[in-house]
Amino acid sequence: MSLPGTQTTATNWTGVSYGIVLGFVAAYYQFKVPPVLPVLFDDYNYDKFVAGGFMSIFAVAGMAISVRVGRAIRRRGAARYLAGAFSLMIIGSLLGLAVPESGTLMLISRTIEGLGAAVLAVCMPAFANMNAGPRHLPVIIAVQATWIPVGQVTANLIAQPAVAAGQWQPVWWAGIAATLAIAVWTFAIARRGQVDFGGRPSDSDQNTAANTVTKPEQRALLFAAVLFFLWQAQFMAYFTWLPVYLVDVRGFSADGAVLINQIPVVVLLVFALATGFALRAGVGVIPLVIAALALQAGSWLLVPVADSVIIGTISLVAWGIAAGITPTCLWALPSVLLGGHRADTHAFAVVLTGRYLGILAGPLIAVAIFRLTSDWLAVAYTFGAVTALCAGAAFYLGILVKRIG
Repeated sequence: MSLPGTQTTATNWTGVSYGIVLGFVAAYYQFKVPPVLPVLFDDYNYDKFVAGGFMSIFAVAGMAISVRVGRAIRRRGAARYLAGAFSLMIIGSLLGLAVPESGTLMLISRTIEGLGAAVLAVCMPAFANMNAGPRHLPVIIAVQATWIPVGQVTANLIAQPAVAAGQWQPVWWAGIAATLAIAVWTFAIARRGQVDFGGRPSDSDQNTAANTVTKPEQRALLFAAVLFFLWQAQFMAYFTWLPVYLVDVRGFSADGAVLINQIPVVVLLVFALATGFALRAGVGVIPLVIAALALQAGSWLLVPVADSVIIGTISLVAWGIAAGITPTCLWALPSVLLGGHRADTHAFAVVLTGRYLGILAGPLIAVAIFRLTSDWLAVAYTFGAVTALCAGAAFYLGILVKRIG
């Protein structure tokens, strides 16, 4: 099924750009940890479960507030919630900089950051989609699907010289600077009225009535959340522990591991954008995501035989291709299921709950398997199977989509 149109006739590029940049900042905060994990281990000797929690704790924060915040924003507008989010992200970062030697306090700091980033993650697709005209919607969905890789690439680029010097703090300071910058931008566009942040009671009542979700649509949204959970779990396991695996098993330096980590991220970016143009050309979301998930499962199974440069590179590139196609399709699902004009903060919050479950589970499952087997290859086999299960789940979601249609 191809993407439907929206009720918006013209694209508000300020609103679209603002929404996507919110996502970039949220993703930067989430993924600033993996490239500096080797340095954090050397400096503070964290337990691997605690270090995995630095990523997974974002999921706890997101699950705790996403749906509730999504509903509240629909009723009261986004401005006050965004102001609170920016404050939380800065406070959390400063706490981490102040007491990094305490694993517990670092987890608390990451939780505070995660609460703020969760608000940005809910607002990002809603702002981008609801400001998009029908002609540009598929490409805009593809661009917003790049929020994670752009955040990763940015974190890696900032981290590489810092890690080479045995430092991690510059990555935290860069996040604070980005938060301050987008806070200033938010104030400017709100003052000029360039973007509608909502909050007018009459509009809220009308939107609530217009956006009522039927039971079949709700079931499909929940199943989309399950699919996002399964896929996100393997995604998080891969990017959280790949630098550590490359250092501990393959013998790379910490900054060399960051460079290699860029390969799937860059490939991911290219194919996320290409997928948007494919969707705009009428390629079905469900067949595309099934093919991508099958490819991703195969790339996991290449890891055990990736001793050579050629096979290792093929594995990284294949995984990156699939990881670019899949999230573009997953972010398109609320618009496919409900129509672009009805895919608001609440709809995306439901799907984001599945994503947060994956963020929580992925890194910790990987550590648990490694602890049980003392073998990173067992982790690769496990998530290869998980990704194959995702392909089956996507096939079933296609059946649900046909029933709604």
